[in-house]
Amino acid sequence: MDHDRYGLDGMPISCRGADCDPVTGIQFPRYSEGDAGGIPHLRLVLAVMMALFVAIFIWQSNIFG
Repeated sequence: MDHDRYGLDGMPISCRGADCDPVTGIQFPRYSEGDAGGIPHLRLVLAVMMALFVAIFIWQSNIFG
């Protein structure tokens, strides 16, 4: 058996794209951009949380004081 051409079930892998399972060859489901909306303003929230973490770390370690 050539392991580069066959999946675990012994059947040939027909799908070779990045959107396919490398073992079974089954294509992954596709989602439209509207379904993956996520949390609005996520980047802003993460930036504020990171800045707050850095500020508290600097304050607690007495870097400026």
